[in-house]
Amino acid sequence: MTLATKGFALHRKVRQRFQSKMVDDERDTFLRGARPFIILGQLFGIFPIYGITANEPTRLRLKWFSVRVILNLTVVVTALVQAYYEYGRLKMIGINAKNVSGLIFYLDACLINVLFLNLATKWRTVAAKWGEVDETFNRAPYQMVGCWSLRKRLCVISFSLVFLAAVEHCLSVLSGIHNQYAEVQYCNWTVTNYFRHYSLRRFANVYINYPYHPLSAVFFTYVSFALTMYWNYQDIFIIMLSIALATRFQQINNHLKILSDGVLIPGEDFWIRVRTNYVSVCELLDDVDRVISWTMLISCATNLYYICLQILHVSKKLANTIEDAYYWFSLVFLIVRTVIVFLSAAHIHDCAKKPLEIIMKIPNVGWCVELERFSTQLKSEKVALSGMGFFSLTRQLLFSVSYTCCPTGRKFEFDCHSFFLVDGWHYCDVRVGDAKV
Repeated sequence: MTLATKGFALHRKVRQRFQSKMVDDERDTFLRGARPFIILGQLFGIFPIYGITANEPTRLRLKWFSVRVILNLTVVVTALVQAYYEYGRLKMIGINAKNVSGLIFYLDACLINVLFLNLATKWRTVAAKWGEVDETFNRAPYQMVGCWSLRKRLCVISFSLVFLAAVEHCLSVLSGIHNQYAEVQYCNWTVTNYFRHYSLRRFANVYINYPYHPLSAVFFTYVSFALTMYWNYQDIFIIMLSIALATRFQQINNHLKILSDGVLIPGEDFWIRVRTNYVSVCELLDDVDRVISWTMLISCATNLYYICLQILHVSKKLANTIEDAYYWFSLVFLIVRTVIVFLSAAHIHDCAKKPLEIIMKIPNVGWCVELERFSTQLKSEKVALSGMGFFSLTRQLLFSVSYTCCPTGRKFEFDCHSFFLVDGWHYCDVRVGDAKV
């Protein structure tokens, strides 16, 4: 073989490999659409699954002795330690509706992290089933048309919500810094290292028991952001799952729209294929519901609790404009995110029942045994995500949820009975009415 022939053969081999990779990367699948969001979450230790960048679901795996799992468990243990010391602080000062939120935040974040770690052990099986369904719906006659592919929709909605979550966290930090500055001015303290002062106040439940170090302060700041990310991560993940599942049901509806005028009457083979594909999406939905039902339950309970808490905050006269902006932004964002979770999950149920409306328009002459089975299945089965079987995410559930508004509270007052805290720093109690926070 000549040198030119060898070069041509090598060029063809490389071209074929890159062409197949390009075609494979263009496939509009859920796993590829969720990949950037999952990688972002792994930077904060959540959902530590390996093989997420691979093209095949069979490459997904959980390595227990790995950096990602160690980071995951480190954040969980740190949150549990903070929850323990926060519980001790609450025992000392007393518990009320506002100051208990910190303890609930730590425990809730730990639970979310553990649930996603458990999901990582089962995700390979779910992803393999999802890959099979996506293969079917990326081919004729179900392929999507238009510029808004599933992958693009998942990326836009996920990173838009991540951006808003980051804005909320930054406003929270800014509000805390402003309140600390007001405290320093009111108590006439002299502060030379503001980051040290912020860390000692922000993580006082830890530093009252351990000496301060700048690296530990940076680590606790990272953990605080990670725990906030977990709270938002579960909601965004549920939204992405719901959009992907509803999209597959909608593709079946789009395929059946040609029958809505009652002119075309397909044969039994058509209905066998449609019903088989519909059942495959329903089976995927059941698999997904089994592995995220606990996450769904925790998400709904957490969102409703924090909406009530933020309403309690905004219903009173807040200390300053920055705090006012934070609590109002947080409340609006919470409500919007909760509504999106409910509506996206409820959209699965709406899309899954849509074929029944089209089937009812088919004349009697077009009915067959397979169509009768499909109609019975649509009437009898309830296709929806659920929260551990206690409730199903439908549009009716969203409309039935009511939010309770608490009475107004009282303005912050500074009580300068300071006492020795850490390394010579003093601590000024902040009171809301008669209760310390």
